[in-house]
Parts: sequence; C-alpha cells; structure tokens
Amino acid sequence: MNQSLILAADEAQVDTAKARICFYGQLNGALLPCAVRFTTLSELAGCAVDSDNAQTIVEQVWFDIEEQMEAAIESEAFEADGSLLI
Repeated sequence: MNQSLILAADEAQVDTAKARICFYGQLNGALLPCAVRFTTLSELAGCAVDSDNAQTIVEQVWFDIEEQMEAAIESEAFEADGSLLI
C-alpha cells in the first residue's frame, strides 16, 4: 500500500444523483476528494450496486478501491478539479 495515500472509508457518503460513493483521502498531507462509481463497485464486488447497498459494498471491497486509487494516482488520472474518480 502507498503510505502517502490515506483514504477514509468510515466517512464515505452516497451521492445518489451521480451514482457514486464520495470520500476524502490525504495524499502527501493534502486533502484529496475521491469518488467511486457504482459501476466500478459492481465490477469489484460482482453484484449490482445501488444507493441502498453501496456503503456495505464499499466496506467489502475497500482494499481493491485503495489499489485502484493508487493506480489512478500513479497514472495521474486526476479529474479537472483535482479529484480522483474511479
């Protein structure tokens, strides 16, 4: 695990309008907005994800989310606003 990236799973919030889970991380001490699409969660968990089960699924696949976030950072796949969205 990349020790310069710290993600806060316990503070994840469901964004129903955009079909994703949002949370913050710290990258080298800087606050970093992060989000995981329901479609990404579905791929990781192998089941359908919606606003009712998204939080539970995030907890189940958290280590996979961390790995994908780290890969996004390594490939510099930041959104225009500086956030990470996988």
